[in-house]
Amino acid sequence: MQVVKDRFEAGQRLERGVLADMKGESSAAVLREALQQLQESRAKMDTLSTKLERLREIARTNPLVPEYVAALDRILKSHPPIERVSLSESRFANVAKGTLREKTHGGPIGSNLDEILRNLVEDLTILKKQSDQTIEAFRDVLPTAEQGGFAAMVLSGRAPLPDKILQSADMTLTFAQFFNRACAATIAADMEAYPKGLEWLQKPVKGWKGEGQ
Repeated sequence: MQVVKDRFEAGQRLERGVLADMKGESSAAVLREALQQLQESRAKMDTLSTKLERLREIARTNPLVPEYVAALDRILKSHPPIERVSLSESRFANVAKGTLREKTHGGPIGSNLDEILRNLVEDLTILKKQSDQTIEAFRDVLPTAEQGGFAAMVLSGRAPLPDKILQSADMTLTFAQFFNRACAATIAADMEAYPKGLEWLQKPVKGWKGEGQ
């Protein structure tokens, strides 16, 4: 998922910028690149959100294959709660307060396809809000990189950027895990229903070792 790739490449550049500043080297250029990649990750969140809403529209306006619905229903009924994105329940936020939550901010993956997609959109909306906050915090401190002392400012806790960056990483991973679980559940239902609804797929090439197994 490009959202995750850009987000963590931004984190790598931020680390490089902090290390450069600690060595007395210029960090401005690499930190501007880090901010740019955060912004690219945020833009791709909008793209993903649009695609998820489009999938909801397609599912709502087209009849689902009964075999698929039955398979997905069975899978979701036995699916354990998953960690959900939350601004108030990020792991780092609780550690910073001196308390560590005993339970994750969990919830159901969804009871049907539309609920899965809706939950993904809702969590992505929270992630977008946090990403906007992180980008704003980064912009506020970027001028410091031009003058030197960026690492000292970050490590002193005088600016909100470190908290926002760590919270962003935690929430992005949480969303990615939810996204992967959602894909796994729906793909498993596809496989159980096959070939119903998937008759249009090209059949395996004759002689494929798995054919007939």
